[in-house]
Amino acid sequence: MRLVSFISIILILTGFNFQANSMTKTIDNSSNIKTVFEPKIDGKWIGIGISYGSYRDGESPSKSSISSEKDILQDMMLLTADSDKSWNLIRMYAADPASEQVLKTIKKHNLPVKVMQGAWLSSTQTDEKNEQQISEVIRLANEYKNIIVTVNLGNEIFVDWSAHKLDLSDYPKYLGWVKNAQTETEVPVTLADDYNFWNKPWSQEIAQALDYIVLHAYAMWNSQTLENALPWTEKTFHDIQALHPTKQIVLGESGWATSAMTENGDESLIIGEASERAQKVFYDAYRQWLVDNHVVSYYFEAFDEKWKGGEDKPDGIAEKNWGVFRSDRTPKMAVEKYFSNDK
Repeated sequence: MRLVSFISIILILTGFNFQANSMTKTIDNSSNIKTVFEPKIDGKWIGIGISYGSYRDGESPSKSSISSEKDILQDMMLLTADSDKSWNLIRMYAADPASEQVLKTIKKHNLPVKVMQGAWLSSTQTDEKNEQQISEVIRLANEYKNIIVTVNLGNEIFVDWSAHKLDLSDYPKYLGWVKNAQTETEVPVTLADDYNFWNKPWSQEIAQALDYIVLHAYAMWNSQTLENALPWTEKTFHDIQALHPTKQIVLGESGWATSAMTENGDESLIIGEASERAQKVFYDAYRQWLVDNHVVSYYFEAFDEKWKGGEDKPDGIAEKNWGVFRSDRTPKMAVEKYFSNDK
């Protein structure tokens, strides 16, 4: 690495720590925030989580694939392998047989893993299908109550750019689903959506009904350089907290892809360096900020998933390359120090 680049990164990280500490002071001094989600195992905070999909190469939701117990167990052992840098908190997105297979594996082997279980809601599904997802996530939360610590009703379902966006007229129906889940389960209920929903006035009604807010904030997708990625993420977090001052904010998705190509081959949306080196720079700084500020989060994501962005699309597109591990389960630069066989 050139000396100029090294000095730049040191200055950036130093600035990050200063801003993060000042932001924490602002948040911690607010007596209005009600913290309802503090995931722990045996009294130890496990708030540094990760998004997890069990699908291996050739598997996908469209094929109704269910990963083998052996493969899932391998994943869980890998993710919890290092006592200091492991992830004991994972996020799954749909209440389906693939997710239940993961839950069964965790239960059978008594693994030290807790789960945010999602219900996949979409305008492209029938109301009956959406209702089934709500019923299933409630069932799973009750059947695996020692594993599932929170449920998430929908992923990016209200932000304007979402391909499966629900209409504002669906608010009453959605609020009914939230109330139902809160009544029928013993865990906090939330919604995960992009900052471009949570910063809108019409997000207030939804936010007030939830137990806490899950925020998605992608510096890379929002045309930020690597140098500005963490300051932008921190500011976005702070801005959303200010708009929802009584709600705990959890970072549900943030990460850095190792490829910049979009589904149509366009690379203009991403101006930050897309590489394993860049991912490591962001990952290290972001994780330290989360730890220093005690922010519950789910890094996006554990493993590259080749079905994402279209199974017929080239492996080089960004959607397939957000993992800190490759799809063959070998670690990328961001985590190889902790999870390689040579450590």
